[in-house]
Amino acid sequence: MTIDAKLWQAYANVRFAFESPLRKRSFAIITAWNPKSQRLSNNENCVNNQRLQQALINYDWSKVVVGDYNFDWYEESFAVSIPLDTALQMARDFGQNAIYYVIDDELMLHSCVDDEVTSLGSLQEKLT
Repeated sequence: MTIDAKLWQAYANVRFAFESPLRKRSFAIITAWNPKSQRLSNNENCVNNQRLQQALINYDWSKVVVGDYNFDWYEESFAVSIPLDTALQMARDFGQNAIYYVIDDELMLHSCVDDEVTSLGSLQEKLT
């Protein structure tokens, strides 16, 4: 299975609003909202994210909102200091299609359903 090109492009055209900066060299940005890109109610998404937050209890993390340029579409997420392979597996466990991963400010979009990876440039340029 691969991710639809239009959906992948939507994932790539992204902005981030951090509650507080995660001062780590590398970290994942992961959510439990809208598994398999199927829109759920805010209540269902909050319950899913609470379950994800419990799974992150042993890691350093910060809340982050991920959205389109104007935040007309957004998902509450977590920036978490976690190895890439662990983050990908956790995202799969929560039904996610993709995650973001940052190393030294380089923002990468990683598919959870195949091996696709896209560089999105500097995280700093995607912050609000």
